Amino acid sequence: MLGDAERWDARYAGRSAVEPSQPSGLDGISLPAAGLSLDVACGLGEQSLWAAARGFEVVALDASPIAIAALRSAASERGLADRIDARVVDLDDGLPVELTGRCALVICQRFRDPRLYGALVDTTAPGGVLVVTVLSVVGTAAPGEFHAPRGELAAAIGTLDIEVLRDVEGDGVATLVGRRLSPRTRT
Repeated sequence: MLGDAERWDARYAGRSAVEPSQPSGLDGISLPAAGLSLDVACGLGEQSLWAAARGFEVVALDASPIAIAALRSAASERGLADRIDARVVDLDDGLPVELTGRCALVICQRFRDPRLYGALVDTTAPGGVLVVTVLSVVGTAAPGEFHAPRGELAAAIGTLDIEVLRDVEGDGVATLVGRRLSPRTRT
């Protein structure tokens, strides 16, 4: 059985650079003017490039060395290489602890690992914005093993120190956008 890195490398092999793309769900949401941004499971880096072009310093994480190489190349071509720290990371090991509480914008698009929901919130700085989009059983005829059950994001993330700004499910996708209120305390 292939590991995550090998599966994603096979998917990204031979694909060219991508265009910057705003994360799903951010239309009309007020974002911090700049600061540190984290792009979790960044893939080829559409959202990383978008955030860097808007003045954010980006840490982009993915298990695929091929995807990270493509993102680095695209960032260099666009003059954004000094704004994007693209790292090969096994997300099964969690998020980098040095980012805890520091990110003005945390992006997680089309990657679902409920074990990381708390860490995504913890990484978001007070006043920062978290945007998570996952595949959902809502509105899809044939949900797969990676589709979230109805209400998963709101139940898991909306109960933490997050003001939910948007919570939408349909057409096989769920998106939650929230603003971090304050650091939470663990019991």
